Amino acid sequence: MELKTYQAHSMADALAAVKRDLGRDAVILHTRSFRRGGVLGLGGRQMWEITASRNVTVRRRRVRPLGTAPARRTTAPKPDVRVIEGPAYIPTPPTPPTPPASAGADTAGDLGSQMRQLTSMVSKLVERRGPQGEPAVPEELFEMYLELIQNEVAEDIAKELLEKVRAELTGDQLGDKALIRRRLSEFIATMIPTCEAGAEPAAGRPRVIVLIGPTGVGKTTTIAKLAANLKLRQGLRVGLITIDTYRIAAVEQLRTYAQIIQVPLTVTMTPDELAGAIADFADYDVVLIDTAGRSQNDSQRLTELKAFLAAAKADEVHLVLSTTAGGRNVESALEHFGRLGVDRLILTKLDEAVSFGMILSIVRRMDAALSFVTTGQDVPEDIAPSADHKQKLAELIAGGTWA
Repeated sequence: MELKTYQAHSMADALAAVKRDLGRDAVILHTRSFRRGGVLGLGGRQMWEITASRNVTVRRRRVRPLGTAPARRTTAPKPDVRVIEGPAYIPTPPTPPTPPASAGADTAGDLGSQMRQLTSMVSKLVERRGPQGEPAVPEELFEMYLELIQNEVAEDIAKELLEKVRAELTGDQLGDKALIRRRLSEFIATMIPTCEAGAEPAAGRPRVIVLIGPTGVGKTTTIAKLAANLKLRQGLRVGLITIDTYRIAAVEQLRTYAQIIQVPLTVTMTPDELAGAIADFADYDVVLIDTAGRSQNDSQRLTELKAFLAAAKADEVHLVLSTTAGGRNVESALEHFGRLGVDRLILTKLDEAVSFGMILSIVRRMDAALSFVTTGQDVPEDIAPSADHKQKLAELIAGGTWA
């Protein structure tokens, strides 16, 4: 079996190279993504790699209509070759584990390993054509699926979105990639809950808003942007409190912002001091509270933060997450900070993100609405209510570019 490897900056480009070189009878044996360039594993550009061959015979799977009995086989099915592509809409039996290769593995052993990889691939992908030769997954729809996966949309969400599009569009519409992308964006927008950005004072007391989140996500800059907008654009009386006494630089940074926009800042070190500081702002409209960045793996610090939140009796608790963070870090942050009564989400650094699909996983995981997004470092300009960017976010997730 002659194997060929193709590399490109996107899965769609690598797939196109396979088709050009091997034709439509090619079979995909293995795919992977990796980073090229950078220093010591940092930085670099993401690449996609496909290993394929046209000398592999794969048994075609047939779909039995629901409610019908399986036909009795009289002869062994004839295998034929098909390009294996598209999201898996048909469940298949689990793939048996691959035994470890021995040091003296021969060519037959290598072939067996390759065929096991192919079996695993078949369980995740479906054939281009069905039993009667009709298109099972239109090429444009499959390419859009690849783009969603490349954009870090979770596989189950990508399949769900493609099923919705497939159920709504018919015939020639499924060959119109621009129309598919448009409908995808509309479906994605319905999956992003947003909330109003106003900060009306609570009855007899200021509205207390707390920002929490991991280190390095931009909480201090974000709270300065919020304070400036609430005072300068909404005309509210705003007080600032920080409990971030771990980083002197962060306190001084917030103090500088407070002086520029002319709002008072109080530094507190204990939950009791925090409650007293809020009481001192009793005649203000809004109190914004900045917290120290906590590692989601530091249970002691998270317990301390929980005590501060209890003392604050906050009206809103915003979890701040960076769109540049890796998927596993985001998942961990959602798991640990989600236990602290979060009811709003703020996404930062949209202008620095290289993919946006994780946003769907975040909003699906959390029972919280998206409140604000930030798009740069400038204070107070680079922040906006999420409702104003909802359609833009959906377009980015569907494969659009930041502009």
